[in-house]
Amino acid sequence: MSSASDMELKALETPSAEGSWDEVMRLIGQAHTMLHKKGIMRIQTDIRVGSRIDKQQTFRDKVTAVNQLLNTDEEK
Repeated sequence: MSSASDMELKALETPSAEGSWDEVMRLIGQAHTMLHKKGIMRIQTDIRVGSRIDKQQTFRDKVTAVNQLLNTDEEK
């Protein structure tokens, strides 16, 4: 399992983080603290949280699966 500090920047500069609830919340808090220390007065963070217990799958696994499907469609 990846740690919360294992982040990926996606389209529209949306970062993704995965890890335990505490790790991810700590990472978000650290990001806010860092930005406030740089003088940013107001920060808004919107969070989308997903969890599953039926299988282990990282967000990189999901991206790989989608890319494989797209490549298969392009070959047809």
